[in-house]
Amino acid sequence: MSTLIRLFLVPPTATLPAPPTPATQPVRSVVSPLLPVVLPLVLVAIFLSVLFAWLFPPDTAAGAPALRFTDVTAEAGLRFTHQQGGAETPTTLAGAVVVLDYNGDGAPDLFFVNGAPWPWEESLDKRVTRSSALFRNDGKGHFTDVTASAGLNGEMQGMTAIAGDFDNDGRPDLFVTCVGLNHLFRNLGNGRFEDVTESAGVGGDDNTWSTGAAWVDLDGDGRLDLIVLHYARWPREVGLAQAFVIADVGRSYGAAIGFISTFPSVYRNLGDGRFVLLPDSAGLRDLDPETGRPVAGPLAITPLNANGDGRLDLLITYHNNPSALFLARGDGTFEKQSASRGSRQEGAAASFVSASALPLGSAADPRILLPTFGPRSTAASDDQPLALAGKLGIALADFNLDGRTEVFSGQGAAELHLNKFESGREFARPAAILWRQGNDWRPVTIESNDPWVRPLTARGVAVADFDGDGDLDVVLAQNNGAPLLLRNDQRAGLPWLRLQLVATRSQPEAGGARVEVHTPRRVLTQTVAPALGFMAQSESTLTFGLGEDARVRKIVIQWPSGQTQELHPDALNRTLVIREP
Repeated sequence: MSTLIRLFLVPPTATLPAPPTPATQPVRSVVSPLLPVVLPLVLVAIFLSVLFAWLFPPDTAAGAPALRFTDVTAEAGLRFTHQQGGAETPTTLAGAVVVLDYNGDGAPDLFFVNGAPWPWEESLDKRVTRSSALFRNDGKGHFTDVTASAGLNGEMQGMTAIAGDFDNDGRPDLFVTCVGLNHLFRNLGNGRFEDVTESAGVGGDDNTWSTGAAWVDLDGDGRLDLIVLHYARWPREVGLAQAFVIADVGRSYGAAIGFISTFPSVYRNLGDGRFVLLPDSAGLRDLDPETGRPVAGPLAITPLNANGDGRLDLLITYHNNPSALFLARGDGTFEKQSASRGSRQEGAAASFVSASALPLGSAADPRILLPTFGPRSTAASDDQPLALAGKLGIALADFNLDGRTEVFSGQGAAELHLNKFESGREFARPAAILWRQGNDWRPVTIESNDPWVRPLTARGVAVADFDGDGDLDVVLAQNNGAPLLLRNDQRAGLPWLRLQLVATRSQPEAGGARVEVHTPRRVLTQTVAPALGFMAQSESTLTFGLGEDARVRKIVIQWPSGQTQELHPDALNRTLVIREP
C-alpha cells in the first residue's frame, strides 16, 4: 500500500531507491495472534468429524440384493391342493393363506382356505368334501396337518380368511369369507375351534359373495371389530347359478347384470361374543360417480397408518377400479380421501398402495411407490420393470436384512374383463422379486435352474420366519393348485431384531403402535397393523434388518394408548417380546 502511495506522491522524474536485494533483506518470523484460538478449533473439528464418521457411518448398501429361496414345500409336510370348483369354475380369484400362531407356542402356523363344488355341479366331486387346511409348525419349519382335530374340516366355498383375537382371550380366532354365508371360528385354546357364526351374528347373507376382510378396533374400546368386503350379491329369486347365466358368461367374475355391487359390512364387537351391524358401513361407502351405485368388485382391505396420526386407516383395492383410501376420523367412522392428500404411509402390512401418490415405508426409506392391482396408470407401463399393476399377491419385506424393502410378487394375473375369460389366456406366470433403485423397481436376478421359478397361478403371498432363523420366508397360495413354501437362504449374515408387541392398555393386537429402531446409521420405522394383502395375512411380528449397523441405540414405541416407551436392547439377532407398561 505504501508503494502505491509513493507512486502517486513522487514526481515522475524522481529516481526511487532500489529495493534491498534478497541477500540483504531482513528475515522476520510472523505468527498470527489468532493461531492459539484457531488451532484448537481445527483440532476439535477433526476429532468431531472422525467421531461422527464412527457413530454415523455412510450407508454403503448399493446394488441388487443377493437373495436365494429354496422350495421346501414337500419336506416341510405341506400337502394341500386348492380347488375352487370343477372344470367350469366361474372364478380364479381365490387361493388364500393365513399365518397365525393358533396354539401359542411362538411358531407361525398356516391356514389355507379351500373352495367347494358350485351348486350346479353334479358328479362325484359333489360328494367329496374339500375342506380348508390348518398346519401346525414345530418351530423349525416342519408342519403337521391338524385340520380334523382342530374342527376346521367343514366344506365351504371359501375366498379368504383373517386371524384376530376378537374375544380377548389371548388366542387368535379365524374368520373365513365365502361365496354365500361367511364363517367365524372361535379358538377354544385346546387345539380346537368352534363355529360361532350364528351366535356372533356375522354370517351375512347367503346371496352375497364376500372377499377381503379385516379385524380392526374401530372405536378404541379395546375390542376388535370386523369389516367385510362384498364382491357382489345376487337377487334371492334368481339364485347364484342363474345369475351367471343372466350375465351371459357361464364363467364370470360377476357383472352388473345378474350381480349387484354392495357396500362393505361393518360389525361392532359388543364384547360378549356378539356383533352388531353398523349403519352406513361406518363411512366406508364408495360410490361410482357414473352409476351412482357402490364401486364394483372390492378385493382386499389393508389397514395402515396413512397420515401418521396413530389411527389405522383403510385402503380398499378393487378388481377393475382405482384403490380408495379411507381415513379414520377417531369416532369409529371413516372418510374417503384422495390419494394425493396422504402424507405418509407406514406398516409392514401395507401390501397394496395406490399408483398415484401414497408413499409406503419408514424414515429410512421414505417414498416407495407401488402400482397396485387395477387399471394401468402412468406409473405403471409395459416398459417399466417396477410395474405391478394387474398383479395379484405381493408382499413387502426386508428379505436380506440390509434395511431396505424388497417386493415379492406372485405375478398372479386375473381377468381384465368382468364378464368372461379370454380364450387361450395363460394365467400361470413365474414369481418375481423386485428391489428399489432410485425411483424405480428392478427385478432381482433369479437363477433359472431354481425349481420354484416356474409358471404359477399365484394368489395369496405371505411372509413369516417359519424356521426361526431370523429372516423372512415366503408362502405362496395358488388357485386350483398346491402352495409353495420358500425358505429364505440369504447369506448376507447381517444383524436383525424382531419385535412382538403385547398391548395391555391398547387393544390386544397393538394396532396403530409406531415403533422406531434407532441405529448409528438411521431410524427404522414400522407401524403395527394387521398384515393383510390380497388373499393373504402375514405374521404380526415386526422384523427389522439392521444392515451393517452392529448395534441398536434405542427402541421407541408410541402405543395407541398415548404412552411412549423407550428400551435399550443389550443384544441383537433375537426376538423381543415387549409388553406395554
